[in-house]
This record gives sequence, C-alpha cells and structure tokens, in this order.
Amino acid sequence: MQTRTLIILIVVIQALFAKYSLAQETNTQPTEEKEVVVDSIPKHSPKLATWMSVAIPGAGQIYNKSYWKVPVIYIIGAGLTYTTIANNRGYYKYKEAYYHLYENPDDPMEGFEVYTLDQLKTIKDEFRSYRDLSIVGLVILYTLNIVDATVDGYLFDYDVSDDLSLRVEPQILNSYYTNNSFSANQQYGFKLTFKF
Repeated sequence: MQTRTLIILIVVIQALFAKYSLAQETNTQPTEEKEVVVDSIPKHSPKLATWMSVAIPGAGQIYNKSYWKVPVIYIIGAGLTYTTIANNRGYYKYKEAYYHLYENPDDPMEGFEVYTLDQLKTIKDEFRSYRDLSIVGLVILYTLNIVDATVDGYLFDYDVSDDLSLRVEPQILNSYYTNNSFSANQQYGFKLTFKF
C-alpha cells in the first residue's frame, strides 16, 4: 500500500514538474515580435506644397503635379512686373519734369515744353496709380499662388471615382393624407438621387 501511494506521489510530482518545466520553456523562448509594415508611399503634404509656393512661386504647383499652372503664374507675373517697371519709369520722368517746371516756370525741360504744370501733375499721378495697381496685382498673384498650392495639396488625394453621380428622375406620388381624410390625388415632381 505504501508502494502504491509512493508511485502515485511520484506520478503527481512528475506531472507538476512537467507542467512547470513546460511553462518555463514557453516563457524562456523569445516572443515573436509582430513586424509593423509601414506604407512606403509617402503621403502628400499640403503644408509642404504651401511652403514651397511661399519660397518659390510655382514650386507648390509642381509638387502637386499641376504643371500647367506654372507658366500661367510666370506669364501673368512677368506682365505685371513689366507694367510696374514701365509705370515707375514714367512716374519718375514726369515727376522730374513737374518739379523742374515748378521751380523754373519760364524754363521747361526738353521734351516737355507743351505741358502745363497741371498736366504734368495729372500724368505723374496716373503713372503712380498704375504702378501701385501693378504692385497690388503682383501681391494678389503671389497670394493666389500660395492659396492654390494649399487647396490643391489638400485635394490631391481626394477620390473622384465613377461612383459619384447625381440622377434626376421624374416621380409621381399617387395618394396622400390631408385633413383627416385620404385623398387619391396625384402629385408630379422630380427626385434627386445622390450616389457616393
């Protein structure tokens, strides 16, 4: 009987040790780390497009792959720069003639003999006004360049698929309930269906 108890005790101890050793083996084994897969395609950055357009007009449009906008920006910019320079030259030329005639009423500058003092002042002010408008146009163009690059950057990844649709269909409504009575009138109209 003691032998039997001893055998049962040895079997139980072996079972406990086997369980403990198995637990030790599973704990001592290095755990497998899950590999994180990072998307290798960089996300389009509207902020980068904005700062590129701030630094160099048109660079944000190139980053956004709107290549056709770059020549438009530079052609308009060149035209506004040319008018700014031309109007600035005219302004200083007529300003000099105006002040010369103002200080020497009997001795006008060469080439400006036909102008009176009021005419020179009017022409000088017009050149200054056109020069200032050209500068404002350049500032507006520069600002629009930045805004366009930013908006285009945000809409770069926007999904425009064939599933986007608007359908307009005629519809007839047969009966409706009014004033506690059931009426069998027909109503005609249109039904708009948005699918996205």
